[in-house]
Amino acid sequence: MIKNILYLSPYFWPEEIGSAPYCTELAIWLQEHGFQVRVVAFRPHYPTVEKFGGWLDGRRDEESLHEIKISRIPVSERGAGGFKERVKNDIRFLFAVLSRAVRRQFRATDIVVAYVPSILTVFGALVIKLLSGAKIVTVVHDIESGLARSLKIATSPLLISLMQVVERFALNRSDQIVVLTDGMKSELQKLGCKKPISVISIWATPSREAPMPHSPPVLMYSGNFGKKQNLDQLLPLIKRLSVERGDVRVVMQGDGSEKHRIARLFQDAGIADAIFLPLASSEKFTESLQAASLHMVPQALDVANYALPSKLFSIMAAGRPYVCIAEPSSPLDVLTERSNAGICVSPGDETALFERVVTLIDSKEELEAKGQNGQSFVANCMNKQAIMRQYLSVIEQA
Repeated sequence: MIKNILYLSPYFWPEEIGSAPYCTELAIWLQEHGFQVRVVAFRPHYPTVEKFGGWLDGRRDEESLHEIKISRIPVSERGAGGFKERVKNDIRFLFAVLSRAVRRQFRATDIVVAYVPSILTVFGALVIKLLSGAKIVTVVHDIESGLARSLKIATSPLLISLMQVVERFALNRSDQIVVLTDGMKSELQKLGCKKPISVISIWATPSREAPMPHSPPVLMYSGNFGKKQNLDQLLPLIKRLSVERGDVRVVMQGDGSEKHRIARLFQDAGIADAIFLPLASSEKFTESLQAASLHMVPQALDVANYALPSKLFSIMAAGRPYVCIAEPSSPLDVLTERSNAGICVSPGDETALFERVVTLIDSKEELEAKGQNGQSFVANCMNKQAIMRQYLSVIEQA
């Protein structure tokens, strides 16, 4: 019997970074395996709206992808107006879902898959559950209260406590919960979540091997320029490289709300040789990652258990090593130790970061070995079909 899945995924195709590609691939897989999937998503806008002009005027608010019906919701550009603007967008998404629910557009729903970068998505799912009897599978990509506190997006203890109450209420009314790491599971349990929590990794597929550039060596950051990454912490490393290692080519590739500020920061520090590029298209994305000898994966202090940088798995799949900046025993540190695909340096240790980057970038053999380790780890531990079946099992349990 075909089951009807309503997919509440604020970030979705055609967005190419962050959670959107994973949300999209799972939806397509479910559609191809006998489910009828309908998606409610924002108009594409992440990390910036520039490349999504075809959606801005609303003419594509109702469209299809692989027989999946997609309904779009208007959204303000990410980063415009900061935290308050993001909350307004989340409320807009919630009210759009509620208005459709009360008009009985979702009455045939059996399962609601609700994605959380916003916990308000789950409140929309709860109303649909009340009206249709559907079960809720909540997929947590970000724990908002933890990120708000760690990144100082919200500084009021009362506001943080309110966010935690809202999260606890919504999560405890889901039927199944999925998180990306054991650290995220631990944080939700400490928050007071009593529902079943499954840890399911992001998936990846090893890319075709490509020669690694060694002359000149290329150090790259690729992805979103946002607060979670705290790209400011790369400044001492790149400034010192520009003075002591003029042979190292530094590439900063991507888009986001912090990009112009970071570019000015580099300019003010006298770093003239770092190259800033836009985010590569999906067709050229792997090729762009393979243009690097070593990738930088920074993470802001104390956010490790609240979000996971998905770019890391694309880097490993591309066969390139990485240096991440994260606390000891954090999910990034544990993954690095398990995979032996990169190195992990504690935040604030500028000397160790410089020395370990230079040592690694000067060793052709170690760069290539860690790149191969990353691809092997992806092939053995992040198999897409196996992970999709884990999601299917969670849906069946719900």
